[in-house]
Amino acid sequence: MGTVTVQRQADLEWWADDDPESALYVHDLAVSRAAAGQSVGAQLLNWAGRLAARSEKPWLRLEAWKTNSVLHRYYLNQGFELLRIVDLPHRNSGALFQRPTGTAVTRRHS
Repeated sequence: MGTVTVQRQADLEWWADDDPESALYVHDLAVSRAAAGQSVGAQLLNWAGRLAARSEKPWLRLEAWKTNSVLHRYYLNQGFELLRIVDLPHRNSGALFQRPTGTAVTRRHS
């Protein structure tokens, strides 16, 4: 139904100035179209947040494509804050989001 990768190591092109050791990092969140609207993405993000909390990390972070406003809105609806957009010409990503690890979202915006 869905998948997510969570990493301990920060991509320093994005996170060098943000205390990189203070977070776990979400990558490659994907949900099957057949599971759309069933909160699978929210459940995966909540699981990643619990994993970060158990690892004593105060933040769950991710980066998204800079130009994907629909995806930005999704992460905002999942309790993330947009920290900034970094424009590196050699990368499409650059919208940096984080939320406290104690945040669990139950909204059905998948």
